[in-house]
Amino acid sequence: MADSTSHPDTSTASLREAALAIAAQLPTRAAQTDRERLIPDETIAALRAAGLLRLLQPARWGGHEAHPQQMIDLANILAEQCLSTAWVFGVLSVQSFMLALFDERAQRDVWGEDAGALLSSSFMPMGKVLRAEGGFRVSGQWPYSSGSAHAQWALIGGIVPPASAEGKPEMRVFLVPRSDYEIVDTWQTFGLRGTGSNDLRLADVFVPDYRSWMPGQGLLPGSRQSIHEAALFRMPWLFIFGSSVAGLGIGGARGAIEAFTETARAKLAAPGGASKLDPASLQAAAKARSEVDELDASLRRSVARLMDCAASGETMAPAEAWQHRVVLTSVVRRCTALVDGLMPHIGAKSVFSAHRFTRFWLDLCAARAHPGNDPAAAAAELGKLLLENGASAAPP
Repeated sequence: MADSTSHPDTSTASLREAALAIAAQLPTRAAQTDRERLIPDETIAALRAAGLLRLLQPARWGGHEAHPQQMIDLANILAEQCLSTAWVFGVLSVQSFMLALFDERAQRDVWGEDAGALLSSSFMPMGKVLRAEGGFRVSGQWPYSSGSAHAQWALIGGIVPPASAEGKPEMRVFLVPRSDYEIVDTWQTFGLRGTGSNDLRLADVFVPDYRSWMPGQGLLPGSRQSIHEAALFRMPWLFIFGSSVAGLGIGGARGAIEAFTETARAKLAAPGGASKLDPASLQAAAKARSEVDELDASLRRSVARLMDCAASGETMAPAEAWQHRVVLTSVVRRCTALVDGLMPHIGAKSVFSAHRFTRFWLDLCAARAHPGNDPAAAAAELGKLLLENGASAAPP
């Protein structure tokens, strides 16, 4: 059985120091990451050794049960050097939170012998699911399973047909071991190449009922979702899941701004350099820097407010919950727009995909394509509540 004490120092300072040390190595692996379309094994090994991939894992299984803001902060340290690494760090970390919502037997299957086991996911309800005695039979192909090459298990989504003529279809998430699926190499992209977000293919795989989970509303904090007592597991699962691919936009934008200023400094140092920096480029850099900090502060307020309600049991109004979701899903798109505003001022070197600024720009453009980084649906729900009910979205 797992030893619940067998993890490194969990203090914020020690985890931050470990993340900074790993981040410092990422630029030297950038070409390899891009070429192989995969995070190098050395990086994953370092993340595991430091305990960074167990942030949201229950303490019962040797995890940290960390505050969600800590995961976002550490992801942004990595994102300032490599968005692909930050993305994989986030999605591999958040699966521990998701598994904690499953039946205890499912958690034991994964962590009982190896508390450091990793999971990837593809929640899109693809493929075919049939009811079977004691569980389900699952077949099909699921896309976008980031970090799947490093995982020993996967969580996949599916629609279960009604159990009776009067019943309704059910959305479920299924837990499957690495031996039950094939990784299909489909990840040929212009950005986030290192995430290795390939497809998972299953052929008539039996999944016991206890290895499936039916998602709840996922929006409001405070409701009991797990056998684990920590307030973390009373956070809305949809917000936690989304934060793994959204919060990192802040670090990615900061990395891009730093790459931009490095290029600008090189121009300034050249003969006649002062004349090559126009006021528009200076204003664009200042705008990007200040607005990224504003986005960071806004997201921090949302995370803190949700955690306060999860811990206290205070009821949160739906309008406020939707506002927090709008904040979360807007981060990457707004960061990408700010970095895009710097692109015309970077100069001719930006046409090379290997340029550091351009890599951030391409990765952010890829990140904003994720459904979890589209605020349209959340904004529509919030607007509907505000207009129809006169509900306030502001916290008390």
